[in-house]
Amino acid sequence: MYSIDLPYPEIKVKEKNSKYIDLILLNYSSAISEFDAIAQYTYHQIALTYSNKEISDTLCGISIVEMHHLEMLGKIIILLGGEPGYWINNKKKNYWSGKLVNYDLSSIKDILTIDIQDEKAAIKQYKETIAQIDDKYINAVLKRIILDEEFHIQLLVNLYTKYVK
Repeated sequence: MYSIDLPYPEIKVKEKNSKYIDLILLNYSSAISEFDAIAQYTYHQIALTYSNKEISDTLCGISIVEMHHLEMLGKIIILLGGEPGYWINNKKKNYWSGKLVNYDLSSIKDILTIDIQDEKAAIKQYKETIAQIDDKYINAVLKRIILDEEFHIQLLVNLYTKYVK
């Protein structure tokens, strides 16, 4: 219900590649990443539990899909020869932080606007990652994830239209 109705490609890679590990880690656990999206959607979902059940339930559903994306990316990182940790690159010097979550709960408008902008940023980053990876297996997974992210934008825009406009 919160992802498109298409199967996900098999998780595999052409070969181990340390350069690709860092590219996938950006999508895995940076400021624009699946891990960050899960944290932010969960925060927003809980914060809206009693004030807007429809939005809260939608954000919860989206975060579950993002968890699946995180799992797929983590498996790709392992197949590439890396560790699926919550750091920005394979050198493990910059770790993901809760400071990256946007805690602005001023209004439903602000929450939905932030979440829509973040989905657009994720899609842009996935496209940039695809352009740098010469592995049809990895790119197939990333392209499939983009389809879910585009669907999430539709869901969020629909909520914005219903509750803000």
